Amino acid sequence: MQGSVTKKRERWYIRYYIGKDENGKWKQKWEGSWATKKEAEKVLRSRVDELENAFERKADNSTVEVFLLHWLDTYCKPRLADNTLRGYTVNIENHIIPYIGSIKLNRLQPKDIQKLYDTLISQGLSGTTVRYVHNNLHRALQSAVKQQIISRNPAELVDVPTISRYEATTLTPEQAVTLVQACEGHEVYLPVLLALTLGLRRGEALGLQWSDIDLKRKTVTINHSASYNNDGFVLNAPKTKNSRRTLLLPDVVAAALVKVQAQQAAQSKILGEEYNQYNLVCCRIDGKPYSTNALQHQYRDILKANNLPAIRFHDLRHTNATLMLRNKVPAKIVSSMLGHSSIGITMDTYSHVITEMQDCATDVMNTLFHDV
Repeated sequence: MQGSVTKKRERWYIRYYIGKDENGKWKQKWEGSWATKKEAEKVLRSRVDELENAFERKADNSTVEVFLLHWLDTYCKPRLADNTLRGYTVNIENHIIPYIGSIKLNRLQPKDIQKLYDTLISQGLSGTTVRYVHNNLHRALQSAVKQQIISRNPAELVDVPTISRYEATTLTPEQAVTLVQACEGHEVYLPVLLALTLGLRRGEALGLQWSDIDLKRKTVTINHSASYNNDGFVLNAPKTKNSRRTLLLPDVVAAALVKVQAQQAAQSKILGEEYNQYNLVCCRIDGKPYSTNALQHQYRDILKANNLPAIRFHDLRHTNATLMLRNKVPAKIVSSMLGHSSIGITMDTYSHVITEMQDCATDVMNTLFHDV
């Protein structure tokens, strides 16, 4: 179970979770006080260990629901990014617990899980969504195996739905230029420009800080990804190790950044120290961080107003990759710029474009064997 240490009136207190009430809300317990933070942290560790051990002793009788909520709290919260944790929580609380949550963990059978997946499919969930549910459940049950709470992972013995491959819709070069021009003068201009010209993910664009920009060298370094949780706006580490990367800025982006930096400096003089507290490159006019809803609303309105395809914001990243590949930028370079963990992901995602690029290879063969 997780907890925290808080200082009040020169004394230290601890807060930790002790389970959920009859309404499913987490119950907290406060204790204190201690003269030093070190003393408080020592007691907190002791309390958390007691709760952990109590759960392990009850594991033989625990239900799937009890174990999964315990796993979310103790394993996932300290390790997963906010967006990933939110996805796990939705899958567990909405798609798993209502159907198999009451089953005793050590009595869970493959047939129970298979029935769960078949039910979700019959209710209209896509194969991709059910596959994500499976991945979450399998990972949780594998943790139970490692803790020797159960002897085997029943999720390994089921038939998992195939993933519905998403075919991204991309913009043509002309449409991409039209979109950028249409966004000028709007708050959404810079996020769209960064996604189209650098292939940034939405969270990467919204999480950029001015300390990540080097206008003299014309580079940008991806150090964060923005998201929202219950506490509001947060800056997380990038999605993967390869997502932390440094990119060269095209001239159009460098010029846009210089202009935006000047605009923000002027706004800061008007609104004072409260303006743009996170030092964000992409922020609202009042300096507040962009919310996903605000970005999507403006973005979709501009697409509609200019008769452009109603593509997702993430498809701007796909458009960037497609344009680079079709203009003979090596796949290895494209993979590195996108922050993919391996070139295999790039080759698989853009296999249709790779096929189109084979014209160079056929031209070579046609020349070599022209007289045959």
